[in-house]
Amino acid sequence: MKKLVIIGANNFQLPLIKKAGELGMETHVFAWEKGAVGRECADHYYPISIIEKELILKEVEKINPDGIISIGSDLAMATVNYIADGMGLIGNSLACVRVTTDKFAMRECLSQGGLPCPKYSKSADIQEILNICGDFPLIVKPTDRSGSRGVTRVSSKTELEQAIVRARSVSFSLEHIVEQFIAGREYSVEMISWKGEHHFLQITEKETSGEPHYVEKAHHQPAALPAATRDKIITLVDKALTCLKVEYGASHSEILLAAEGDVFIVEIGARMGGDYIGSHLVELSTGYDYVRGVIEIACGHFDGVEQSRQAYAGIYYVFAKPGMVSRITNYAKKFPEILFSEIYFRAGSQTREVIESNDRAACFVYRSSLAKFVPSEKIIIIE
Repeated sequence: MKKLVIIGANNFQLPLIKKAGELGMETHVFAWEKGAVGRECADHYYPISIIEKELILKEVEKINPDGIISIGSDLAMATVNYIADGMGLIGNSLACVRVTTDKFAMRECLSQGGLPCPKYSKSADIQEILNICGDFPLIVKPTDRSGSRGVTRVSSKTELEQAIVRARSVSFSLEHIVEQFIAGREYSVEMISWKGEHHFLQITEKETSGEPHYVEKAHHQPAALPAATRDKIITLVDKALTCLKVEYGASHSEILLAAEGDVFIVEIGARMGGDYIGSHLVELSTGYDYVRGVIEIACGHFDGVEQSRQAYAGIYYVFAKPGMVSRITNYAKKFPEILFSEIYFRAGSQTREVIESNDRAACFVYRSSLAKFVPSEKIIIIE
């Protein structure tokens, strides 16, 4: 029986733990206990925080696994590849980890490779930022977070100063990046890599809450794009993955398509996309078992990509008004297109203003014969 080490046990990792079990693998799961919903599915659970790389390495050496893996988490990928490097397992290089988890290092690498991305600055000097990035509006982010945490669109020097403080306050490294604002439509590109060869899976169209925080409201697959634009995006992302030295496993690349047709790289993670994009939507829309694919790569083999269907799939998120929840009504079962739904708050709990992904109240995943399925009525009502 093959042994698989999985870093993380939250909802992101749950499909991975379950899939490994279905494949007959012995699972060894590491995560702190709070929110470790996957521990019940694991064969062996270790209550060690995913950032404790050295402690985990000592335990993994005893296990002697066939592979190590995580999905949907930049923080976990640092530990995965540190251990893979130390034990000679399949993984990306530590240099790759650095440029795919630090937005400033990523910008530097992509720019040096001649690939299009927004102008950027790590400075805290307002005038220097304006000289590099151009005039307002600008986008401010922490260098090392995902899920819209700390992201703000700013339109004045005062807002810029405040946004830098906010971004740094949620950054693990206490660092920020300021970027040129480019108006356009947002997409993500899902790929899987084996020995430096990148295999295209899907393009996802993103809907956000807009300024100032751009929290994701929905994702739809496949994105409705002209063939020439689609090919242009795929070619650019392929080059970017090679530039960032991504060699193995999943990748989630966020790009911006400007009104003039220019494509800009927003950021790239050497991991699956969150929001069920990698764990569910890719297989729903293409038939390719993405989770199985990354497990097999982690264990040293890859059978290529075969897409067995062309369908429409997506996810919608529900934003609730801030306040005390008095009642929740869920009509998801009325619609055959809706496969499942999740509600993150209960009656009596307090909802917050939605300024990052963790503030969203609920979601539902669909598969449809129609592009971008739109329900005829509200599915989940939170009052």
